[in-house]
Amino acid sequence: MKQWMVYLILVFLSRSAFSYIPISDDRLKELLEEFNYSPVVEVIKLPKVDCKPQDLEYSTTYPQRETPMNIKAKAFIPAGSQLPVVFMLPSLGGMNQLDQAMGETFCKNNIAAILISTGLTGLDTDSLVPVTDHDHTYRRAVAAIKGGIVIAGSMPAINIKKIGILGISLGGILGSVAYGVMPEISAGTFLVNGGDVPHILAYSDQSIVIKLRTARMAEQNLQTFEEYEEYLRKNLKLDPLHFTKLIDTSSTKLFLSRKDLSVPTPKQLEYYEAIGSPSETSFYSLSHINTIISVLGVGTSKPKIAQWFLSRFALPNPRRH
Repeated sequence: MKQWMVYLILVFLSRSAFSYIPISDDRLKELLEEFNYSPVVEVIKLPKVDCKPQDLEYSTTYPQRETPMNIKAKAFIPAGSQLPVVFMLPSLGGMNQLDQAMGETFCKNNIAAILISTGLTGLDTDSLVPVTDHDHTYRRAVAAIKGGIVIAGSMPAINIKKIGILGISLGGILGSVAYGVMPEISAGTFLVNGGDVPHILAYSDQSIVIKLRTARMAEQNLQTFEEYEEYLRKNLKLDPLHFTKLIDTSSTKLFLSRKDLSVPTPKQLEYYEAIGSPSETSFYSLSHINTIISVLGVGTSKPKIAQWFLSRFALPNPRRH
């Protein structure tokens, strides 16, 4: 009975009064130009070579921000040379033990990993951020990775011609945009991510998103979730679905939930279909958090993810042709 209840709820959520409208090729070019920059990066603290998490801190910039942005991260650096590197973006709740365990697994498989621990959403404040800050969240994520690539390039052990990305939940949503706009990233793995963010923000059951939704609807005198979704569509210009045509299907690995109310399952499937339904996709009949735990907390998925990245890094970057 519970499975049918979840299924019916997901069907209801998928029937939004407003749906994602693809952008034109000209608009895509305009958006890509926003990410065509080289950041100014300053090192604050460099990590040591160790598969246990080491502190990394640096500042980076992006054109729409007036001041440098400080980024803190945990680095997992194996001994060796010409090692690939994977950038990791955690879920909305921030870095946790599952993320760090994945970083250690990468390191033990001769892949350097940089796990961004700085919150990128702007939601770590008691005041209601402007609605335009949602777009800055993607820009902050891209700037953090661009800055991290500069830092990684200064480390003799790392080969920045072999770059991957792994994102979880919100980290997967942000990471999929970074993956789309940064052709130097040659492989991506995402857990329970999706596209059409206005819909996700309007219907997600995550407590932080509910708090944001309640405050924004009160601010704008919006009465229904449908009105809120329409408001977001009018005000947000960046979305993972805008950039899916730039992603190489064979270089993407997904772990998706069929019973997700945090990143609603229909929007996970929409992203999956938009990038060409990658064959390297695993579906779980579990909730949002239990899917993440199943992939990163139990079983043999972590070393398999690392080995999948190594197999992709052994090939030329398909996005650099």
